[in-house]
Amino acid sequence: MCTTKFMLDIKFIRENKKLVEKNNLSRNVKVDMERLLSLDSEKNDLQKKIESLRAKRNEKSKTKPSAAEIANMKKVGTEISELEDGLKNNDTELLQLLIKIPNINDPSTPIGKDDSENKVIKTVGKKPAFTFAPREHFEVEHAKEGIDMERGANTSGSRFYYLKGKIAILERAIMQYAVDFMVARGFELVLPPILVKESAMYGTGFFPADKNEVYSVNPGEDNLFLIGTSEVPMIYMHADEVLEEKMLPKKYVAITPCFRRESGSYGKDTKGLFRVHQFYKVEMVVFASPDQSAKLHDELLKAEEEFISSLGLHYQVVNVCSGDLGFPAAKKFDCEGWFPGQGRYRELTSTSNTTDYQARRSNIKFKTSDGKRQFAHTLNGTVSSDRPMLAIIENNQQSDGSINIPEVLQKYTGFDKI
Repeated sequence: MCTTKFMLDIKFIRENKKLVEKNNLSRNVKVDMERLLSLDSEKNDLQKKIESLRAKRNEKSKTKPSAAEIANMKKVGTEISELEDGLKNNDTELLQLLIKIPNINDPSTPIGKDDSENKVIKTVGKKPAFTFAPREHFEVEHAKEGIDMERGANTSGSRFYYLKGKIAILERAIMQYAVDFMVARGFELVLPPILVKESAMYGTGFFPADKNEVYSVNPGEDNLFLIGTSEVPMIYMHADEVLEEKMLPKKYVAITPCFRRESGSYGKDTKGLFRVHQFYKVEMVVFASPDQSAKLHDELLKAEEEFISSLGLHYQVVNVCSGDLGFPAAKKFDCEGWFPGQGRYRELTSTSNTTDYQARRSNIKFKTSDGKRQFAHTLNGTVSSDRPMLAIIENNQQSDGSINIPEVLQKYTGFDKI
């Protein structure tokens, strides 16, 4: 992290201080706005002084200076150098405050403190009926054989696991089906790197907010980070680029392993595969013009719903409240599937419109037909992860502990039952 591009628009902040403060409060974020604006004002003053002194020095360089003028210009040079050092220090402190400011909420994003205040906007399908007490995924008899948490912990520590046999085949089948599902809808498949530079983490807005959730690799040497979502390398793929408006929207889908420390989940979901350190995910990423992004966000949600429905799963859609939004998102929808073994809804997929937040931090622009350049909008959405597999196990379990496979997956698995 070494440039001042990682920020919300400073002009917007300057002109909308109250709005930004209110927005920060709704996101449970504390930033010293008085100090930030004071530093911004100091920066402008320093830049003006430096420019004035440089102009004065340049004017004198056009004539043959006297000995006194030469001595004075040396003083001016020293003053410029001192002011430039002050500007550098100012930039460093200002940046540390700017990168802590989250995106501005979309007007339709509900205000709330945490996920308990997310708003359910629709429910699709019916809860399955059982003639027996349904079990959680890790308790279903014929799923237990393929989920080995004990050996995973022995090899790598808690929250790691082995998938084996038909459960492993089911997992891979869902992933491939999800990729095919999105490619058929015009998304280009990309297999990105899963280790990224620090600049990619800051550029996409995951640092500094989520830094404690990310695994670092060889700090001080490689200084790379394992991704928690392919959103990071997929967005940063176009960092410092200018896209052509006629090429927008650009739609990508990626499949990658993902890694998260789950540092804040002590005591939560300690059994099974709900909060694990390594998992696979199929992710959509879209680059769009500002006038396209709201419609595209609805399209991503529709694709996720169609995918979940094709698996025969009952779910609800929630409009995620401000306190539950990640830093980059202005608006986010979650699709939450019903888990009969747990007796509650759990997140299956999510999709976010990050407006120009990531593009501004990653310097991704597009050129309009009249030659103007402006920041693009970026969107993302999860098609599939481990969660649909867990939902299939719980919703399709039978009294004898077997699991029926959804019809759309059978050509991928080669079997209709586990």
